[in-house]
Amino acid sequence: MKRLLLPLVLLAPALPPAPAGPGHAHDTAPASTGAASGPVRLTQTMVRNLDLQTAEATLRPVDHTFPALGIVEAVPGHVTAVTSRVAGRVLQVAVREGQRVRAGDLLLEVESRVVADPPPRLSFRAPRDGVVLETQVLPGGAVEPDRSLLLVADLSTVEVVAQVPEARLAAVRPGQAVRIRPVAYPEANLAGTVHSTAARLSREQGTLRVFVRAANPDGRLLPGMRAQLAFVVGQSETAVVVPRAAVLGENGDLFVFRQLPTAPFAYERTQVVLGWRDDPWVELVDGILPGDRVVTRGNYQLQYVGGGAARIEDDHGHSHGPGGHQH
Repeated sequence: MKRLLLPLVLLAPALPPAPAGPGHAHDTAPASTGAASGPVRLTQTMVRNLDLQTAEATLRPVDHTFPALGIVEAVPGHVTAVTSRVAGRVLQVAVREGQRVRAGDLLLEVESRVVADPPPRLSFRAPRDGVVLETQVLPGGAVEPDRSLLLVADLSTVEVVAQVPEARLAAVRPGQAVRIRPVAYPEANLAGTVHSTAARLSREQGTLRVFVRAANPDGRLLPGMRAQLAFVVGQSETAVVVPRAAVLGENGDLFVFRQLPTAPFAYERTQVVLGWRDDPWVELVDGILPGDRVVTRGNYQLQYVGGGAARIEDDHGHSHGPGGHQH
C-alpha cells in the first residue's frame, strides 16, 4: 500500500458525514500538490509536553451507523404529579428538586381550609421511587385542587427524543440498536433501542421525532440533556479501524499522523481514505495498515510543528537536521 507524504496544512479537525446507505461510500482524496515534507521529528520532552498519545490500527467488525441529535426526556407514564383534593396552604416542603426519594417518603405538609380547630393537616408522600423533578409550591403558598404540587419521576429508564432527517427514515425500525453519547459525558457510550416514532414530520426542519429508550441506572441522564446518537443499520465483518480522534482534515483531504516504527519520536502525516464510521471508530480503506500506530491525542497541535527539515533540540541540547547530529 503506497503511503503519501503531504505538506503540513493548517486544518480544523472534522469528519465528513456518514455514508447514506448500505455498502462502502468512500471519501476520495485528491493527489497532493507541491513537494512532500519529511516526518515530524520530536524529542522525548516535546512528546511529553504535547501529551501525545497513540493507538494501534486494528482489524475488527465495524457497525454501520448514521448520526442524529437528541434530547433526554422522562418516559411518559414514569412521571407522577402530586396533587391535593382539598384547598389549603403549604406548611412544609420536605424535599428539593433533584432529590431522590423512596415510595412513602414525606414530600410536604398542607393545612386544610376546612373550618375546624385546629385545622386538619395533610401529609403528602412519594407515590413511587424516583427523583423530585419539580417543586411547584413554597411554604406558605396556596394549595388548590386543580394545581400540581410536585412532580416525581422514575428516571431509571429514560427516553432520548432524536430528530431524524426524512432521508434516513427508511433505515429506522422498532427495536433497532442505538448508541448514545451524552454531551455532558462525551466518554460515555450508552446503549439504547428505538421504541417508537412520532406520527408527523416537522415541516420546518424536515425531521421526525424518534423515541429511543435507554437504561439509566446511575441517574446520569437528566431530562433536558443533549446527546449524540448513532443508529446502527449494519455491520462490516472485518475492517482496519482507528479511533475517530486520530483523523484530521476536511472532505477530500483527510489524514492521520503515523508513528514511524524505526524512530519512536517521528510522526508521518499520512493521507487516508475513510469507509464506514462507527461511534468510537472509523474505518480506513487506504493509507494505514493493521499494526500501524496513529496519534490520537496531541495530533491537532502536531500539525503546527515543523517538518523533517526543521532543526530541533533534543534533551541533551543537540541540534538535529536531515543530516543527523550537529554539535
